[in-house]
Formats: sequence, structure tokens, C-alpha cells
Amino acid sequence: MMKIVVFALAGWFGLVAVWLLISPLGFYTTVPGVADSGPLNLHFARDVGLAFLVSAVALFVGAQQGNRSLSVLGAGFPVLHGVLHLAEWLAHGGHAHRSLVSELSGTLLPGLLALGAALALSATKGEIVQ
Repeated sequence: MMKIVVFALAGWFGLVAVWLLISPLGFYTTVPGVADSGPLNLHFARDVGLAFLVSAVALFVGAQQGNRSLSVLGAGFPVLHGVLHLAEWLAHGGHAHRSLVSELSGTLLPGLLALGAALALSATKGEIVQ
């Protein structure tokens, strides 16, 4: 069951990555709240796309091979991305450009789901797990 969750989140992060890499302007203008965060920086948007791509691949390969450590590593960027969004929302007094529900559901929740599902994967033989 956890493999399916990890595969699904890897697919979601992969779609986000492809969208950011192919059409950063489309992402910027379509996703609610993104345009409110400041002017579009194409280079930065593609950097974020590459980070999501690496995360998606690590999550997918980790789940496919039963390598929990690799999947947990793949969840790292999405979790930290979500924590950053939450911290910025709090730093702006909780009334930034997006609501807390948007911040939690759009950034932090997918990362936490990926991390939780990755941690719940069974470790492969020979993988060191404590």
C-alpha cells in the first residue's frame, strides 16, 4: 500500500517538475498564489523544477527497489519546501498572499505524505535501518 502512495506522490512531483521546466510562465500564472509571491524568475522556477524532478526520481526508484532510504531522501526537498512556505507564512503574520489551508495542502502536506509513506516502506535486505 505504501508503495502505491510513494509512486503516486512521485508522479505528482514529476508532473510539477515537468510543468516548471517546460512552462514556468504557465505554472506561475495558473497555480493560485504563485504570482502573488513576487515576479517570475525563469531560472529559479526551473531550478525548483529540477529539485522536484530529482525528488520524484528518488521516490520512484526507492519504492520500486524497496529502498526506504532512497525514498526518504527523495521526500527531503518536498518536505523542506513545505516547511519553508509555512515559515514564510508565519513570518508574514499569518496573512500572507495565501491562506494557511493553501500553504498546508499545496506544499507541506504532499511533502509530509511522501516522507511518511517513504518511512513506512519495508527496507530491502542489506539496507541499514535503525
